[in-house]
Amino acid sequence: MPLALHSRTIKAAALVGSGLASFARTRRSSEATVLAFHGLCEDAGDPEILDWSLHLPVSVFRSICALLAADYKVVSLADLIEARMKRARLPDNAVIITFDDGYASNYELAYPILKEFDLHATIFVATGFLDGEDMLWFQRVDLALGRTRKQLIDWKINNKKLRLYLGTRELRQQSLVRLMPELKELPDTDLLREVDRLEEELEVSSPTPADLPTPMRPMTWEMACDMSLSGHVDIGGHTHTHPILARCDSMAMRAEICACRDRIRAEIGDLPATFAYPNGSADDFTRETMLLVREAGFKAACTTISGRVNNDVSLFQLPRYGSPESVWEAEATVSGAFETLKDWRRSCLKAMSMI
Repeated sequence: MPLALHSRTIKAAALVGSGLASFARTRRSSEATVLAFHGLCEDAGDPEILDWSLHLPVSVFRSICALLAADYKVVSLADLIEARMKRARLPDNAVIITFDDGYASNYELAYPILKEFDLHATIFVATGFLDGEDMLWFQRVDLALGRTRKQLIDWKINNKKLRLYLGTRELRQQSLVRLMPELKELPDTDLLREVDRLEEELEVSSPTPADLPTPMRPMTWEMACDMSLSGHVDIGGHTHTHPILARCDSMAMRAEICACRDRIRAEIGDLPATFAYPNGSADDFTRETMLLVREAGFKAACTTISGRVNNDVSLFQLPRYGSPESVWEAEATVSGAFETLKDWRRSCLKAMSMI
């Protein structure tokens, strides 16, 4: 277990064991929590993938769902939108489950668990990924670094020189961590050219859907339709090719949003009501992005900015917490224990500054 993950799990377990989570769940019951997952994996994992942060072990997800079913009220994003429009309250301790990208594991591993516990989720799909036309660029980078036979390369990007060591799996993972933030700073067209150039330099080919490791594979439209018809899953938009929208010009931004909407309507039969900004941090979408999403007919949009949902939060800037890595972290997150601890720390610091 990585050190940061181990530390977070210990902290979360302490908050739950101390009773703070139980206290926070009562104190902050009117606030809703949105959780953002991506894919799931069998617990053994796949050694071909360098970044496992997007693929939660299915046993952990099942434990989280059992917790939510027992102690919280899982609602849909549609419920949140309706409550906001009617100026009504959601049930106390409401939690919303979401998934990004559209991995086959959402259908093969997550969907049976959602049905088992009678829970609802929204899956935000990158429609080009489901079409099999556009591989997610960050998967291409992961696999290029993981599959190359080269031991190192010197790479220039954003006026920086990076020496990327590739001699061991651990070194490849470290190189991926160094490279990804630099790639995300590039305009979208430049980013895609950079990924092409990286694959060429590393002497690896761009993967096809059939060539992807199992956890990285996209769901099919048949899977998406099956889940949509069940009543347990809503299909939302996540652009067509998964660019960071703030790195696109206006025309490309509009095209990505509208193409995604139109493909979902064509395959599912209904207009998608909700959207999630790719990457989703504060610098990854703009006011124009939000206006275009609204103009396209979406009623709400999710970010990846951490925070809890109350009546002051814009429906087009809904905060979400990243995928909990353990049931303790899930409990500390959805109860509001992490936020309560932050509030206490701020109060203490303020009090000390006044002494």
